[in-house]
Amino acid sequence: MSALNAGTLDRLLSSPHTMLRKVTLSPEALAYGLVGFGTATATTSNGACTMHQIGSYDLPTACGRALLAPSAWITLRVRPASLGVAVITHEERVQGTLPSLYVYSSGGHLVHRVLVHSAQDAGLLASLGRSRPPSEAQLRNLQLPREAATDWRDGDQLAQLDAILGAGGSDRHAALVRGNAARSGWGIGGVGNSRPVDPSLLPAVFEHLSSVGLPVCVGVPSSAVLQLGAGPVHLVERVGALLVVSLGDGVIEVDLRAVRSCLLVTACGPRGRTSTLELYDERARCVAVVTQLGLVSADVHRAWEHMLESLPAA
Repeated sequence: MSALNAGTLDRLLSSPHTMLRKVTLSPEALAYGLVGFGTATATTSNGACTMHQIGSYDLPTACGRALLAPSAWITLRVRPASLGVAVITHEERVQGTLPSLYVYSSGGHLVHRVLVHSAQDAGLLASLGRSRPPSEAQLRNLQLPREAATDWRDGDQLAQLDAILGAGGSDRHAALVRGNAARSGWGIGGVGNSRPVDPSLLPAVFEHLSSVGLPVCVGVPSSAVLQLGAGPVHLVERVGALLVVSLGDGVIEVDLRAVRSCLLVTACGPRGRTSTLELYDERARCVAVVTQLGLVSADVHRAWEHMLESLPAA
């Protein structure tokens, strides 16, 4: 995953073996391009956690808007104001390779990568930004208007997810930690409470989910994109300090050395009080969330909450 860092664009620009084209697109036009691909590999990384998924893109949604629970589709949650340019690359020195799409934030950081799998999709990618733009009706259907401003303290589970984008939720993390120290949350009745959890328990959490067949949703954020995947945990492996989790139709890689703390946060979801395990790095940036998202069955919700309640505090 060395390609997924803030210096990727400089590396590509300096390489004599890479053809690239910078494309300036509106978030709506970018979303329109993503849903046009048949099968692609979608990758989001933040230095501590990486998510890879193979499949077709669902329509991305903007922060502040409704979100359908992830399923077999590649699901992205985006902050439109934070999106910058896109770069299409093709490695000349590798015969037969297909082009990739690198999406950057307005601050120049790589936030998402797309690798297409077919010549037909390569043609669609090559025409991105050159062909006729989406019509007004198509743009309206994309539902990526200006994001709604919602204070996470007054928000539900979805508002908590949106709050981790941008600066990674470091301000929110500080407020949660202060709330823990003061033994007070921002809500009542268990909703809005948070408590620290020992991050060394993370492998055991995924191993338990795998052993009992409990489906789960994992989100990996960058500075402008949150990629969400859901389903049963098929396999959990440790490769040194790297935790590799096969989940649904994707793979999540967690550098356990980079995960410095975990918080268990509760908020209102479709099933009522719902807990989320949030992972943070040394700079208090949220690097992954593990939760139940959407209207899951009552049995799944109950088993999830019971498991998290049993986790000892840090």
